[in-house]
Amino acid sequence: MDAERPFWNPEMETLPADRMRSLQEGRLLARLPLAWAGSSLLRREWKAAGVHPGDIRSLEDFRRAVPTVHKEMVRQVRDDDGDPYGGMSLLPADLPCDVHTSSGTTGAPTFLPITERDRSIFAESLARHLWAAGLRPGGVASLSLALYLRPVWSMADAARRIGARVTFTDWPDLPRVVQTFRFLKPDVHAFLSPPQAIGLRGEIARLGLDPKELLGGTKGFVWAGDALTPKSRRLVDEEWGSEAFELSGTGDLCFMMQECGHHDGLHMHDDLWFVEVVEPGTTTPVGEGERGEFLFTSLMDESLAFIRWRSEDIGTATTEPCACGRTNTRLHFLGRVGYRVRVAGRTVFPVEVQRVLELWPEVDHGLFQIVRTGPDMETLHLRVGTREGEIADPRGLLPRIEASLEEALRLPTRIELVDAETLLALGPPHKIPRIHEAG
Repeated sequence: MDAERPFWNPEMETLPADRMRSLQEGRLLARLPLAWAGSSLLRREWKAAGVHPGDIRSLEDFRRAVPTVHKEMVRQVRDDDGDPYGGMSLLPADLPCDVHTSSGTTGAPTFLPITERDRSIFAESLARHLWAAGLRPGGVASLSLALYLRPVWSMADAARRIGARVTFTDWPDLPRVVQTFRFLKPDVHAFLSPPQAIGLRGEIARLGLDPKELLGGTKGFVWAGDALTPKSRRLVDEEWGSEAFELSGTGDLCFMMQECGHHDGLHMHDDLWFVEVVEPGTTTPVGEGERGEFLFTSLMDESLAFIRWRSEDIGTATTEPCACGRTNTRLHFLGRVGYRVRVAGRTVFPVEVQRVLELWPEVDHGLFQIVRTGPDMETLHLRVGTREGEIADPRGLLPRIEASLEEALRLPTRIELVDAETLLALGPPHKIPRIHEAG
């Protein structure tokens, strides 16, 4: 294996657009009859829309006619029919497989089967990510992943496929994470989440260690769980002396995209996933570079019927080749559909708030929520997590932070301090729900 080659899979990561489109179309058309036959939810929705797989003969037909599905549909079928997979599974009930769950950040977790074949396909995708972050044969991959996530074992398989050793840690177990870096000296750590980054910085300071000496030998920290803001990137790149690579996807499907070393968007793997960008809540496509909701279709998944799946993520896409040489679609994330709020007639995403808060060392940890009291609020109300003693003079500091938010976002703002542990307890260990629904 040539460890100097820039791509794990040079053919698929640099395939010309016309050949990729042909490959996508062929895989998609082969998959639709299987989805129709196996998924009760898709079959119900397609019948209601007057669509049959035989009607779809091209990507244009697919975009025009096939209805979308989303997580609430899955939950409703599960609750109504008792089907744990919500009408999405394509597998016989007695077929051996692993069953994972989604993260449950925006609602009750959904159950997600995966076969050995699909685990292998995901490993191919994730090997491209780990290779881009610097993992090579003979290296060490440190994986800090929850066992319930569907791609967790595939990422370990991906590291082994490259020829690396694999070590596991839990997100909150910071002493074990530090020991991993002291003695195993991993080449890549996946994934670093906002709470873990905050905790790791504090643990290193508590132990009196030099962060660059401890972490600088790591080639890449794969960041996931929330947006990678400029402050977080500087923490990894400058304070730790490594390099941050943002990774994303959906907890239901897989980690489907990640930055390369040019950090100009997240690379999809178009041979495995088909992405569309549409006006939120519709199937109307937006122009290249325009904001829209991402719809994902898995082209190879034999376990679940992810066909035009509403990701609830908002962002932009470009098909222009990257400076790194990859030709696959690149995405830029802005936030989740459900995380948009309207304040004084303007739409605001949590990442816009975070970019201002992280300018203040006392609240740069990203532990905050937007309090939503209605569809269009007069004031941006934030709950910001803090620990005892972190803010010496809150009465003096908070008005200045509020003023900086008002200037940057052009919105009246009010901050409420809450215990940090209260926020951390609301979601999975790697992130917190960004919206607090006030009654």
